[in-house]
Amino acid sequence: MTCALRFLVILLLLTLVSCHFKYRRPNWDREFRLKESCRDRNNVEERLAVSQCWFFEGMKSWFRRFSISWFPGKTKSWNLTEITKHCDDYYVCMENTKCYKDYVLFETFDRCSHDAFSIGPMSFCNKILKDFNKNSPGILPSCVVDYLEKDAPKKWTCENTKSLGDCLLPQVQKHCDPGLLPIFHEHQAARQYYLGCDGTLKFEDLEVFNSTDSTN
Repeated sequence: MTCALRFLVILLLLTLVSCHFKYRRPNWDREFRLKESCRDRNNVEERLAVSQCWFFEGMKSWFRRFSISWFPGKTKSWNLTEITKHCDDYYVCMENTKCYKDYVLFETFDRCSHDAFSIGPMSFCNKILKDFNKNSPGILPSCVVDYLEKDAPKKWTCENTKSLGDCLLPQVQKHCDPGLLPIFHEHQAARQYYLGCDGTLKFEDLEVFNSTDSTN
């Protein structure tokens, strides 16, 4: 690859990142996401830490996601920790700001890890299920068809994560690579943990958070 071509590729990637952050920027400073001590706009140091974490670690996370989506085959040999490493790094960065509420940290991690799992190893199973549904329409359960054809929920909850996992499991067992099953089970159990569904984690202000749009 020539220097000029490398420059163009880098310029294109930076443009994509810029557009991503311009048009999909999360409202990291919304009150329901931050602890009370960080909501004061005069608290410059902590708010700067939040914005820097969102931009720099968020950009690294986006590049990692971009890599997985372009080369999902490499994730077939990865464990769940490797698949979600960028999510863990972003979680640590958010936690170190000492500004985000606990539930926001874990909800963000869950959303990131589910996305990584979906565009990584699960993407091959999704393709198999889509092809099967195309060739044999009307056989897959409606919940599976909805999962394949519709956008993901804007907000993940204990109920819809468990419902999705229970819906997909029989079809994963029947149609997909048997090697996917262990990590599928691990991912589903992790989701129940991160969202506080299994009772292990107890979150403060959870009711306030659940009553607020957390999709941004």
